[in-house]
Amino acid sequence: MNSEDGSVTENSSSHLERGEKDHSNTIFEKHHEGSIQVPIPCAVLPVFIITSLIIALVALSVGQYNCPGVYTNLASPGRRVTSCEDEWIAYQRKCYLFSTTANSWASAQNSCFQEGATLAVIDSQRDMIFLKRYAGGQEHWIGLRNEANQTWKWANGQEFNSWFNPTGSERCVSLNNTDITTVDCEGNLHWVCSKPSR
Repeated sequence: MNSEDGSVTENSSSHLERGEKDHSNTIFEKHHEGSIQVPIPCAVLPVFIITSLIIALVALSVGQYNCPGVYTNLASPGRRVTSCEDEWIAYQRKCYLFSTTANSWASAQNSCFQEGATLAVIDSQRDMIFLKRYAGGQEHWIGLRNEANQTWKWANGQEFNSWFNPTGSERCVSLNNTDITTVDCEGNLHWVCSKPSR
């Protein structure tokens, strides 16, 4: 070490002993060109806000599963969360099953009965629009029938209140995306089963 280095060291030491600051070692007092100095409270605030939002979102999503009754009114009436079996379609508190095979009205009703359902009972215009859309251009049996020229009844035993008029003069009713018509009950058509959702 040369004498100049020793004098600088001694000089620095003597300044420190007298309580003077050594500006060469103070990190916070040096400013580098292009650096951003952010006070700690300003850096912590965004992290705190983001963390709080994440916790709130997690709490809300967990709340839907722990308190389902609170959240049922938030869903639209046509898209309620229901429990329908696989291959069944949930709509308006009902489950619907569209067959992939064709059969007579009585055989179709029996097939629905084995599933704990009946041929589709249509209670409203909304249900009708839904069923027509899913039926497409193919004829499907629904649960409306006139037995031996008596009153029209649904497959669940309710009397038909004539809120729509099927065309034709046969005793069993089918629908497709454009029409509701009567068909010979022995004809082979696809069908739609319905039952209340659980």
